[in-house]
Order: sequence, then structure tokens, then C-alpha cells
Amino acid sequence: MNKKNIFKLLVIVAILGVVGVWLFVFKLPTTDWYRSFTTKKGGTITAIEIVKSYQNNEAHSDSLYNGKMLEVTGSVKESKIENGKTSIMLMSADSTAGVYFVLKDSIAPLAIGSQTTVKGVCTGFLGDVQFNEGIIIIK
Repeated sequence: MNKKNIFKLLVIVAILGVVGVWLFVFKLPTTDWYRSFTTKKGGTITAIEIVKSYQNNEAHSDSLYNGKMLEVTGSVKESKIENGKTSIMLMSADSTAGVYFVLKDSIAPLAIGSQTTVKGVCTGFLGDVQFNEGIIIIK
């Protein structure tokens, strides 16, 4: 390579670097997936409604809920610590299905039967409606 080609390559790399820094500093913080999970409001639904929706039409419910952040309200059916993380099962109208959350942070298990709202990202239906990255909104 001659000096002219090296200079062109350096200019291109510098321009790409400036664009990359601009995206990282100004654009990235405004994207939905980057915003703080604890301050962003999710869609609201009850445990009974989301389980019923998945049982009636799983494909349609996946298009509505899968990968979305939701706030789910319901009664605690089960709460325990598994692998260092707290998991919570919310009751539904069907005794064989519920809404299962794995919380981001480990907390003391919640009282069975207590009413709570948990926010998390829906990952689909596997006998129970599954959520990850959960945080307790209302104890």
C-alpha cells in the first residue's frame, strides 16, 4: 500500500469512529432496550388474563406478549429461592397453570396468597406463562 491509500483508510476509520462514538453517546441511550428497566412502565395485565389468553390461542398471545415487558398482578401461589435467584408463581383461574417469574435480584420469598405486581419480560408459554428479569413493583 502506498501512503495515499493508507491515508484514505485512516480517514475512513476516523469517520467510522466518530459515527460510532456519536451512536454510543447520543443515540443508544434513547433506544427502548437500553433504558432503565426499573423506570420504564410496562403494559399491565392480570395473571388470570394472560394465562387464559395463552390457553385460548398461544400463537396470538405470543404475538402480543412474547419479548415484551409487562406488569402482571396476581396472588402469590409459590415463592422460593432457586439457584440464588427468587422465583415467584402467580395464581391463575386454572390450578394447573400460572405465571412464573424469575427475579433479577434475590429477595426474601413473598407470603403465599399475598397480592403483588411483578414486572418482567415475557418469554412465552411452557405450561405456565414464563417471565425473566422480574422486579417486584408492589409487594
